[in-house]
Amino acid sequence: MKPFVIFLISLFITLTIRGVFAFEIVKTPTNKNSLAPNLCSFGNHFALSWIERNTDGEARLQMATWNGSEFDEIRLIAKSKGMFANWADIPSLVESPSGDLYAHWLNRIGNETYAYGIQIERSIDHGKSWQSLGWLHNDTSATEHGFVSLIPENRHVRAFWLDGRQMKKPTGKMMLRTAILDGNKIKSENMLDDDVCTCCPTGAIQLPSGSAVVYRDRLPQEVRDISLVHLKNDAWSKPCRIQKDNWVMPGCPVNGPSIATNGNIIAVSRFTVINNKAKIILRLFKDGKAESGEEIILDENVPVGRCVTVCSENAVYNIWIGDDKKQTVLRMAEVSLSGKIKRKITLVPIDKDRSSGMPRAIFSNNYLWVSWTGSNQVRLGRLKANIETSD
Repeated sequence: MKPFVIFLISLFITLTIRGVFAFEIVKTPTNKNSLAPNLCSFGNHFALSWIERNTDGEARLQMATWNGSEFDEIRLIAKSKGMFANWADIPSLVESPSGDLYAHWLNRIGNETYAYGIQIERSIDHGKSWQSLGWLHNDTSATEHGFVSLIPENRHVRAFWLDGRQMKKPTGKMMLRTAILDGNKIKSENMLDDDVCTCCPTGAIQLPSGSAVVYRDRLPQEVRDISLVHLKNDAWSKPCRIQKDNWVMPGCPVNGPSIATNGNIIAVSRFTVINNKAKIILRLFKDGKAESGEEIILDENVPVGRCVTVCSENAVYNIWIGDDKKQTVLRMAEVSLSGKIKRKITLVPIDKDRSSGMPRAIFSNNYLWVSWTGSNQVRLGRLKANIETSD
């Protein structure tokens, strides 16, 4: 019997005896050769998006909505033989304040391995049909454009991404850029930081005072700490490090931060290395006061990272890839709004290598939903909130 199956049987028996079922694996409409899952709030529930690769070389970006008991039919967002489908730089989906849906995916621009750009799709009928809006960026050079965060902002959607147009030059740097998606228009493109880490995912949220984005910066002497840029009074702030970890890293670790809010507090989780020790750290702070936040160490037992953080009304949930008795697993920590760790548990064993992809999570209807990739197929699980569980 496979170790994964043995683990699930053992977990079910243990939790059933205690009267609790902690982490439930949920059947998805995905097939083999699926990857890059993502989750977004949609209506009263949520939507799952993912990529499936066909044997003829074509890749398809698809979605399905959860109706409260199961997934509805699969909807095709986009398909292309030029779709860039990999474990780290994954597509996303967002519902705008108007109810329109926007999705992004990556399409090759040139023959180089990392020459790709960001395509934007829009749906005005809840995902039944999609219209292509073209490139997100006003540059189509054969360089890397990706690691997108899409968030609702006022009456429209804001996009953040990493943009490599300057890397055509020998001394060119990766930039952080932003633009607005408004109806069928892409507008107001701006540069926020002219030198950032080349391939770490970004994270973004809307705050009462304006949007905020977190990302792995690239500072002098190759310091790769996490920075935040905030829109306030219609002006973007200068990049600000949320904490001076001073992690010197000669290359990109492909390990970005995550940011979430419930309206009262802001939570940022990150993988970092301090004094040669890898850590997962959660930072809690109030709007616009990242420098004075509280630091909570969640894991320093040789974690892999790839954090994702979501907030409920009364708690912060953090998911990352870690180690449990020399086995690579998905870990979860529930933290109170005051910074107290309420529980830390192992959710499920996963692959340590890149095939497990980037975990993603969402809080919906009193469940924490988590997606990842396992055995060459998209996986999904859920954890009931507000139950007493211990390691």
